[in-house]
Amino acid sequence: MEDAEFDRVLEVGIPMTAIPSTLSSHRDRILAEARARRSRRLRVWTAGVVASVLVVGGGSVAVAGGGNETPWGWVADNVFSIGRTDGSACFQGFLVKWDGVSEDDPMVQDAKAIVGGIDLTTLDTGAVEAELEADMGSTVDGDGRPQEPVVLSEDELRQFALSQLVGDILFAELLARGHELRVGHEVSLSSQTTDCS
Repeated sequence: MEDAEFDRVLEVGIPMTAIPSTLSSHRDRILAEARARRSRRLRVWTAGVVASVLVVGGGSVAVAGGGNETPWGWVADNVFSIGRTDGSACFQGFLVKWDGVSEDDPMVQDAKAIVGGIDLTTLDTGAVEAELEADMGSTVDGDGRPQEPVVLSEDELRQFALSQLVGDILFAELLARGHELRVGHEVSLSSQTTDCS
């Protein structure tokens, strides 16, 4: 039997299924629960990023051109730099990414405009830094056993707080503008930092 004939036989043999009428409410409930867990995932993500930054972190920063070039060779939608006493800088680049939509989709364009329009130097990170510091001081493993606290420098703590605030601002503003994020039609925020330990 040839492939085309085999495919036709499979299609004919597939039973028809009805989609439950309650699927939409079930999906909405799952998405609401996922949003509620978002802050917990961010804390776990933050601990993972801390380890990654320490392993992969860069050295000094050379920013040229339009000001949004990164030390890693890509152009960010927004950048933040903290000057250090030794003459180096802690650098952070934010980039909007998308899935299931094109770059010229209004949601992507709005996301890029929102992130690019945030004045990162004026964001008050104090409350988020305090929350992150408390979370880092009470970490547990997958079995719930206490672990050594994660210790961050003041600059690292500020970078993580900025990441959380920019993400919160981006997604709140997208919702306020009427954009619907769903699987296969979404934007995300990516951030990369140099080592600021």
